[in-house]
Amino acid sequence: MYGILAILAAVVIYNCGDILPDSLKEWWENSTLRKWVHPVLAITLTIAVALGIKFDILNWGAIVIPVLFGFPYIFGMILGIWYNMKNAGQRVTSKNEKEAKEIAISCLTELGCQPEVYKDGSIGVSYQGENFHLEFGGRYVRIWDPMWAGIKGADPDMPKIKEAVNATNFNFGPTVVMTDPDEDGDIGLHSRRDIMLHPACPDNVIFLKAVLDSFFDTKEHVRRNFQQINSQQQQEKKPRRPVGFTQSCE
Repeated sequence: MYGILAILAAVVIYNCGDILPDSLKEWWENSTLRKWVHPVLAITLTIAVALGIKFDILNWGAIVIPVLFGFPYIFGMILGIWYNMKNAGQRVTSKNEKEAKEIAISCLTELGCQPEVYKDGSIGVSYQGENFHLEFGGRYVRIWDPMWAGIKGADPDMPKIKEAVNATNFNFGPTVVMTDPDEDGDIGLHSRRDIMLHPACPDNVIFLKAVLDSFFDTKEHVRRNFQQINSQQQQEKKPRRPVGFTQSCE
């Protein structure tokens, strides 16, 4: 009897929304308490029924109707929560994978470039006459300026070039990478830089342009460092001029 009355009361309360003020409805829709109402009511009803059976206030027949009405709702609610969590995780994953690429394509297009998307998801683009390659992982982008110079492994200037590259890599910006010699003994010089593109950043176009421009600065730093090292070594090889005068005594 009590179970039937409880169900009737819940149905009446649930369907009396039309007589409630709009302000109260709006507060309820935006309230954080809304998500806790059904679990709290379910737990309260379960405890009340258990205590009622224990103290012989209710019998097992009194909970048949609540179970018949409540089980499908609870089961559907559990399935809905599981489905929403699963889909939310997939949406977040796919969104993170797409966002950096979409932002990069949009920024490159605004810079007047024509990015080309490859089958593996990477992007090739020409900027200021230089060919760049972009690889993506979540919100992160790895930008390559591949093979912008080459040198023979047996070149006598190789030690000075390595020293110039090491000096350049101490600066903030792209990292210069030297490959192992190929079958012909050629060593390639590449530049690489890792960045993050986020949709909340309002200056992604300006930021990406500055990053691409930094690759040209890096090549210039390598050239200047090489010239400086070469000049220093040439100065060290010059014979030293004797200090003072030499006078022969007869």
